[in-house]
Amino acid sequence: MARKVKGMVHLAGVTYRIVRVATGSYTIVRISDDRDVGGFSLAPALGLESRGLEPDVLREVARLAIHTAKTSYVGFPRPDLAAIDAGMAAANANAAPDVPAPAPVAAAAGGVRRPSSMPPAVPRTT
Repeated sequence: MARKVKGMVHLAGVTYRIVRVATGSYTIVRISDDRDVGGFSLAPALGLESRGLEPDVLREVARLAIHTAKTSYVGFPRPDLAAIDAGMAAANANAAPDVPAPAPVAAAAGGVRRPSSMPPAVPRTT
């Protein structure tokens, strides 16, 4: 796979370039000296590899890259919903029958759900 620049991330006065090197794998380049300072991978869990950058800073740069959409979508296989439903049905069948279901929130408040705060006042027009 060809290397592709995915974007820039700015953290604490330093700008980093995010470059995709493989599916789900990215390298982080510090712009000020054009030095590769680390990398990260997305699946199955966030993996970090530091090459001159503190691990906390590397984690924050990777987090910013993910949250600001500087990473590509990784197509995970579609889950088998039939197998999940069968597993949930089996788990529910094995549940203890003497455990009561929790009461709905509206029923606990007398059938009416009250707002947690009042809406702002509407200004009067003259």
